[in-house]
Amino acid sequence: MNLILSSYLRILKERDELDVLLPDLLVCMGLLPLTKPQTGTRQFGVDLPAIGPDLEDKGKQKLFLFVLKQGDIGRSVWSGDPQSVRQSMDEIFDVYLHSHVSANHKDLPKKIVVCTSGDLKEEAKANWSGYTNDNAHRAEFDFWGADKLAALIERHMLNENIFSSEDRVDLRRTLALVSESDYSLNDFHRLLLRQLGLDSDGRNIDSEVKPKALKKAFTRINLATRVLATWALEEGNGKQAVIAAERALLWTWHRVQLEPESSRKTLNPEIAATWQNYQTITKTFFEKIQDHCYIKDSFSGYARDNAVLSLILMELVGLVSVIGLAHCYRLDANENDKIIFRENANIVSDGLVSLIRNNPTTSSPRLDSNAIDIILAMMLLYSTGRHAEAIDWLKEMVKRLDYTFKINRCFPIDKESVDDLADFEAGNLSKEEISKLKTTSWLLPTLAGWSAILEQPEIYQVLVNLQSDTCKNVCMQLWHPVQDVFQLLYFKIAHYDCGEAEAPILLADNMEEHRQRMLKLIESTRHNILSISPATQAGLMPIDLIASRHFRTFVAPFYWYSLSRPYTP
Repeated sequence: MNLILSSYLRILKERDELDVLLPDLLVCMGLLPLTKPQTGTRQFGVDLPAIGPDLEDKGKQKLFLFVLKQGDIGRSVWSGDPQSVRQSMDEIFDVYLHSHVSANHKDLPKKIVVCTSGDLKEEAKANWSGYTNDNAHRAEFDFWGADKLAALIERHMLNENIFSSEDRVDLRRTLALVSESDYSLNDFHRLLLRQLGLDSDGRNIDSEVKPKALKKAFTRINLATRVLATWALEEGNGKQAVIAAERALLWTWHRVQLEPESSRKTLNPEIAATWQNYQTITKTFFEKIQDHCYIKDSFSGYARDNAVLSLILMELVGLVSVIGLAHCYRLDANENDKIIFRENANIVSDGLVSLIRNNPTTSSPRLDSNAIDIILAMMLLYSTGRHAEAIDWLKEMVKRLDYTFKINRCFPIDKESVDDLADFEAGNLSKEEISKLKTTSWLLPTLAGWSAILEQPEIYQVLVNLQSDTCKNVCMQLWHPVQDVFQLLYFKIAHYDCGEAEAPILLADNMEEHRQRMLKLIESTRHNILSISPATQAGLMPIDLIASRHFRTFVAPFYWYSLSRPYTP
């Protein structure tokens, strides 16, 4: 485990990751961070001050001053620019200790700790030794490199009492297999269930657990998720990193909902950290694929339309869409942060538009459940003002669907079986077997709804004609969750065990009549799950959408029907 942690630490970035990890470690060591690491402000050498017992000096109370750096410390990093180690420590003595230490802490012994994700290189050891010896009368010094940090993490965050041998085995197995594209992450899921105290159905198996213990469990989960995600991204499998971050976020949020309402607020800081974990991982993933979105056929390698390519691209459409929606629908932010979130959402939306334009197979869904990914993408495009682009995509999808249903080939099947899809693609099925693959459809009424939202009567009419002719034996349906959905939504696929089915749906002859049906539903108190969503109430409504994408639960029509008119939750 120490070797795994050490390898993980060596690829951390100072500002994005190491400064997130260090405060958690210090808390587990019994130290109290006095501030959080910040960017853009003058720090006078100190990235993170903390007070607490020095475990290497018989628990003596001290003021710790942490200087964070990235990678190995060589001669150029030691001294040579304004951000060098020596410059930082000089500023601590010249400024920080004189003007930034409170009266309560002035008499405490001072310990300056240079903390880095690398090592102190041989060429800088003499400089370090000379400097620390010359200033030993002013403060104590310590160096925490990757190996020492790994040992501290293992001892204080992942010790045998709180991170069992089973957890360690499952984490090791996950890291060994995470580079494989078809790995299910089951080992990681078992680790999460044990840490959260949940059984396989999402029930709490330890009702006596205290919020303080839950806080520590959430911190350990965040660490394990960061290790896994960093490993996956380095191995070139960023999709696994995002999926792991989604699962950790959703199951942690589910566990919070099992607590008494009076206890939930005490867990807000840990939930905020879990959410930030998700956003950091998804940001890195999007940055890795962003340039490829703007290159023609970059994700298909110039291959012709086929089922495998469609599955890959539609999953990518869903992943990118929820990354954008996570910024677009944040309700807990101040006005300045909302501007930043909106800019981020626009950047992701532009990437999504280019992904769709440069990969035409995104207009050829092969599974009816791809309606989930399409809804999420349409929500992002619509909410960021890309209406023309959404209309172009909708028009192309409906044109292709009309054609594939008429020729009875390559249409989106209503089964989740890859084997059935492969047999269908290969032409191995009889007409009777093919007809069983299109008994129901979520996708067709979904596209009809978006035709109404985007005010496209001609596209809507194509779908009406399709239902009355080629698809007259296809049962169009939608799923409408009600209040009990939140017992399941964040843990597993929800539409099999709760909610109401609207079926069969007969499209109205004209689009305006269909729109009025949609407006009537969003006036229904029973179906207004947005107002009672615990995620929405916490200002994190995107968690509901992430849950739909991750577990393949159909996106509640109330969420996207509401875009047909201004709505205030």
